[in-house]
Amino acid sequence: QVTELGRIASHYYITNETVQTYNQLLKPTLSEIELFRVFSLSSEFRNITVREEEKLELQKLLERVPIPVKESIEEPSAKINVLLQAFISQLKLEGFALMADMVYVTQSAGRLMRAIFEIVLNRGWAQLTDKTLNLCKMIDKRMWQSMCPLRQFKKLPEEVVKKIEKKNFPFERLYDLNHNEIGELIRMPKMGKTIHKYVHLFPKLELSVHLQPITRSTLKVELTIAPDFQWDEKVHGSSEAFWILVEDVDSEVILHHEYFLLKAKYAQDEHLVTFFVPVFEPLPPQYFIRVVSDRWLSCETQLPVSFRHLILPEKYPPPTELLDLQPLPVSALRNSAFEGLYQDKFPFFNPIQTQVFNTVYNSDDNVFVGAPTGSGKTICAEFAILRMLLQNSEGRCVYITPMEALAEQVFMDWYEKFQERLNKKVVLLTGETSTDLKLLGKGNIIISTPEKWDILSRRWKQRKNVQNVNLFIVDEVHLIGGENGPVLEVICSRMRYISSQIERPIRIVALSSSLSNAKDVAHWLGCSATATFNFHPNVRPVPLELHIQGFNISHTQTRLLSMAKPVYHAVMKHSPKKPVLVFVPSRKQTRLTAINILTTCASDVQRHRFLHCAEKDLVPYLEKLSDPTLKETLVNGVGYLHEGLTAMERRVVEQLFSSGAVQVMVASRSLCWGMNISAHLVIIMDTQYYNGKIHAYVDYPIYDVLQMVGHANRPLQDDEGRCVIMCQGSKKDFFKKFLYEPLPVESHLDHCMHDHFNAEIVTKTIENKQDAVDYLTWTFLYRRMTQNPNYYNLQGVSHRHLSDHLSELVEQTLSDLEQSKCISIEDEMDVAPLNLGMIAAYYYINYTTIELFSMSLNAKTKVRGLLEIISNAAEYENIPIRHHEDNLLRQLSQKVPHKLTNPKFNDPHVKTNLLLQAHLSRMQLSAELQSDTEEILSKAIRLIQACVDVLSSNGWLSPALAAMELAQMVTQAMWSKDSYLKQLPHFTSEHIKRCTDKGVESVFDIMEMEDEERTALLQLPEAQIADVARFCNRYPNIELSYEVGDRDSIR
Repeated sequence: QVTELGRIASHYYITNETVQTYNQLLKPTLSEIELFRVFSLSSEFRNITVREEEKLELQKLLERVPIPVKESIEEPSAKINVLLQAFISQLKLEGFALMADMVYVTQSAGRLMRAIFEIVLNRGWAQLTDKTLNLCKMIDKRMWQSMCPLRQFKKLPEEVVKKIEKKNFPFERLYDLNHNEIGELIRMPKMGKTIHKYVHLFPKLELSVHLQPITRSTLKVELTIAPDFQWDEKVHGSSEAFWILVEDVDSEVILHHEYFLLKAKYAQDEHLVTFFVPVFEPLPPQYFIRVVSDRWLSCETQLPVSFRHLILPEKYPPPTELLDLQPLPVSALRNSAFEGLYQDKFPFFNPIQTQVFNTVYNSDDNVFVGAPTGSGKTICAEFAILRMLLQNSEGRCVYITPMEALAEQVFMDWYEKFQERLNKKVVLLTGETSTDLKLLGKGNIIISTPEKWDILSRRWKQRKNVQNVNLFIVDEVHLIGGENGPVLEVICSRMRYISSQIERPIRIVALSSSLSNAKDVAHWLGCSATATFNFHPNVRPVPLELHIQGFNISHTQTRLLSMAKPVYHAVMKHSPKKPVLVFVPSRKQTRLTAINILTTCASDVQRHRFLHCAEKDLVPYLEKLSDPTLKETLVNGVGYLHEGLTAMERRVVEQLFSSGAVQVMVASRSLCWGMNISAHLVIIMDTQYYNGKIHAYVDYPIYDVLQMVGHANRPLQDDEGRCVIMCQGSKKDFFKKFLYEPLPVESHLDHCMHDHFNAEIVTKTIENKQDAVDYLTWTFLYRRMTQNPNYYNLQGVSHRHLSDHLSELVEQTLSDLEQSKCISIEDEMDVAPLNLGMIAAYYYINYTTIELFSMSLNAKTKVRGLLEIISNAAEYENIPIRHHEDNLLRQLSQKVPHKLTNPKFNDPHVKTNLLLQAHLSRMQLSAELQSDTEEILSKAIRLIQACVDVLSSNGWLSPALAAMELAQMVTQAMWSKDSYLKQLPHFTSEHIKRCTDKGVESVFDIMEMEDEERTALLQLPEAQIADVARFCNRYPNIELSYEVGDRDSIR
């Protein structure tokens, strides 16, 4: 495998002798004098000699250059050194031979010095990195760092710059002067405006930082970068590059570095960069964060980060030891029906299942099981279900999993296990409240996501079926630290609260990855120490061999290109014959990687080495696919999966991979949770994806990486699994730490408590501020505040600190709710819900959304206004914006009926508006946009219904009717001006035209036609006619009659 020095040599086109010289001579404490000497010893200059006729001129130059040269002028290295300095100083040469040599030296100077800079940067030598980067810029700009930074603007007259330099006036202070004062300073009033303009064109950044301790040895740093200069395309081009460097207290060691690119179109925005740095004991007083320009001299911003008030989290207890127990046979269940569920698959339970069996199956205690992905935790959950069914055959179990894809997977598995074999009703909640209440009433095993259970359980006091839950299983509890973690935390806390209120135990079984702070999670969920099992990440049924490869290339697309061959080599080295699963960042990359693997394979003699069946056997499967590229790759033994494939296509590709016919599968990152396939080798090709909201590439959540690694798990076929992670070089240490060690998990509830407080105020669980504080004591947030105070902005861990912080949190949250008119606060203590708060809680929408509706809707709102208002709801903030998607959206904006004024195409709300209109116009969209539309529609009806309630509360009839009409339009995917016949299944514009010509304009007209006449008109196959008939029979037809009771009372 290539080393970092080899990569730098190849990238900058330098010889191996030069690299050897640099490797031997570079030391962390080199001065500028020695740095120039190292440069002059590069083997690229071995043919340069000192001619007799040059010596006099070289001697003169030697006296004029600023950096002393140790060697005699007879030495070629001294000549190279002098020529480089003369070039930077812009000195005139006389001899033509010397000029030719200077051109030769300076042509190579830029790349050689950049190579030295990268070598030094990767070694983490802070002071030398600073010197080499400055030297790179000096060569580029042909000026010394001691000169005025304004010299870098070539259009500024020389005499003006000289006057500023003579004044010895610090450059930073020029920012504080207006153009008149600058003109006065240099006694050239006319130039004041010009100089003022250039001073404010000079790149300047404002920095602010937020620290969060993750463990005792790792800090999470959130750096906010705000550009504070005028962008000019002629000066700055399309982007400006900066280096972010984190240095230790002595500025000797670089603890973290990364490349930051500021693009012209985001030059006015704030940018958030998140990274992790190590911290050592004893705790240093501070670190320094420096952001240095890659092109501009004297352009850097330094921010000291003080650790004076830093409190590191408590030490974590050791994980549970895996005991060397005799594996339990399936017969330990002591029930033939239960044993039948597992006998076909395996005779014995694995070591983890064996160790937890007694606690989960033979007791009713709350249990926490923390183990790596793929270690059979779902079967531990099944033990708990079987225990419940033994004690109460009509018992009710709720199973919560944070991912929709996982919920569907578990539903299919348990439907076959529990419903078909044990005759117990297994149901999957839909998110539609009335349907879910019915399902809850008749189900024995209810599978749900946290959001759907939150909607149902909020009104637990009125819903007996919520109170009658016997067993509550929470899977993937470690996702409490993820994006939707607060909802998961709230529903777990609520179930514990309900159990205490109804004075009947609800058993909680929590399943998670290995956690370093499992003790806190277990304590929060009411699990005793003996019922807490938290195994180490390396305790897997199939041992895992993990390889992490770093690639020091900051540009993402180039990095992915450079990973293409290593992916193929990893397959050939670790799994030449066994199944391989490759995860890539995006849908587009799945296809590219599949083709790259096959291209490399084709040049490696055996073209079909990844296909393990006869080509003719594939034909019936390939006929079900519509993507020609996918067909081509499958014929060669490589498949790919992404969000754009239909359910049928996904099933076919998964089937071919699982059966072993196709050896290599490439899948996009987002599918890691919804795939029920495993492999001998998993390759994670890069660990960053594009986040359109902040216009930057961000790291995968660590939970996603753990889930991907968990797919390297085939207990019955392999003795060990393998995983290769390819990432940016600077991320290697982070992955080493968090993949080999248990993961710490923190609460994020303090960032989004408003909606949960509002819901509890509506249901009267919280009636005053003290109730709100008591409510928080049930949460995981409360447990962690004292364990890792700095993470939650606490400055201490005493009772006083904690109660002050909780009170402030409650005060602030309730004050925000009061301002948005969701609640009222009386006597500064009691709280009561208002109309808007009730609407928000009923429809499960954000408090800022209901405030937006209340302020934006009025008596004159039309459909166009409604679409804009709904698109701006907070619920749509996280609609993904992909790379270069703004061009697609710009084209879409030209086609939709309601044009937007000054749209920003990288804004998720603008995208929502365009996709809603495209849905109503039934436009053909790409697979990604189609999946985004589905996500938008899943929330749209709730939001429109909330609008109807807000409008009707104000007594505005016309807009309320318009909102009701919009709900119908969204459901039927059509505009109100379209033909009503568009609602019918299988109807195309051709069918509608034929019907209109015959005078058939509504569904009722279709229903009143004679069968033969209808069949002749529609010309549809029998099955489709049956669909039309079914729709017509279900079409609502309501007759309304009324009479006025007492006419005299009407005035």
